[in-house]
Amino acid sequence: MDYERQEADIITADSFRELTYKQKRLLLASLKGGEEGERYAAGLAKVCGPAVYNKIKERFYDEDYRGEVIAALGKKRIMAITVKSGLYPESLRHIDASPLVLYARGNAGLLRERIFCVVGSRKTTPQVIEECKNMSARLSEHFAIATGVADGADSAAAMGALSSGKVICVLPCGHANPGATLKRVEEKGLSVSEFPPGIPAQQYMFPLRNRVLAAISDGVLVVSAGIKGGALSTAGYAAEYGKDVFAFPYGIGIASGEGCNNLIKSGAYLCDRVEDIFSVLGVESVGGEKEEELAPEERAIMDALRQNGETHAENLAKITGMSVAEISAVCAMLEIKGLLIRSGGNKYSAI
Repeated sequence: MDYERQEADIITADSFRELTYKQKRLLLASLKGGEEGERYAAGLAKVCGPAVYNKIKERFYDEDYRGEVIAALGKKRIMAITVKSGLYPESLRHIDASPLVLYARGNAGLLRERIFCVVGSRKTTPQVIEECKNMSARLSEHFAIATGVADGADSAAAMGALSSGKVICVLPCGHANPGATLKRVEEKGLSVSEFPPGIPAQQYMFPLRNRVLAAISDGVLVVSAGIKGGALSTAGYAAEYGKDVFAFPYGIGIASGEGCNNLIKSGAYLCDRVEDIFSVLGVESVGGEKEEELAPEERAIMDALRQNGETHAENLAKITGMSVAEISAVCAMLEIKGLLIRSGGNKYSAI
C-alpha cells in the first residue's frame, strides 16, 4: 500500500520501539523545521540521549529503512491507519496519548461504522456465553461489535457478530500468527492493534488496549466480571470518556458476576435484554420476535425457566404437567431455536 509522505513519517516514527509515545511525537514535531523544529529536536536529544537520538535520526531519514518498514506491513497484509488517515476513529483522537497508528488486518471500513463494545471474563458461565453470542448478533444489526480476543466472553462476543462480519477485535499486542477465532474474524471482520507487528503481549499493554476499546465505542456492555479484571478496566475508561456502560445482573454468590453487580450499583445500566441498550442509544429495535410463534408447551417451559432460573427437567415436568420425556423433546427444539441452553445434570436455562 502506498502512503503519503506525512503518513510514512508517522509509520516510521512509530517503528522505533526504544521511544515512548511522547518521544515519538517530539520526533515528528522536530520535522517542522526552523527554530520550533530545532527546539523539539533538542528536547528529544535531551530525554533519550545524543547517541540514541543520532541513531534514530539517521534511520528515520534512511529511505531503505523506511521502505523496509512499510514493505513488512504489506507482506503481513496489515494496513497502517495513522492519525492523519480518514479511517482513524475521530473519538480516538481526543483521548490522552492517542495511538499514532492503528495496525489493521481485514475490513478497515468497519472503523467508519457505529461501534459498540462487548467484553467479559474468561471465566464466564455457559448460559452467559450463549446469551453473549445472541446479544452480540442482535447488536451487530446496528453496530460493529468491538471486543478482545481472550477465551470466554470476548470470544463469544466475536463469534456472535461473526455472521454479519461486523466484528472488530482489538489486540493487546502486535499482530502475529492468528489463532482459529482471530483468523475467522480477520477473514470477515477486522483486527486492530496500536502495537507494531510482532510485539508480544505484556501486562501493561492490556489497559492500553482497553482504553482503545472504550474510546472507539458508543457504549460498553460487560457480560461477566469478577471483583477485578480487564472488563472492569474497559468500563472504567468508558465512564471516563463519557460513554454509556451496561452490565448483566447476577444472583448472589456468583463470582463471575460480582464485578457486574458492582458496576450496576455504581450507576451502570442494568441490561438483561438487547432492547435496554437500543433504548439508551436511540436505536429502533427490529426483530426479536422469535418467541411470538411458540407452541403452548414451548411457551410453558420458557415461562417456567424465566420465573425459576436454571431448572432440572424433573422440576420442569412438575411445573408444566408434562412428562420428563416430553420436556426433553421440547427443550431440544427450544435449544435449536436458540432460546435455552442445556447445562450439566439435565438442567436447562433460558437465554
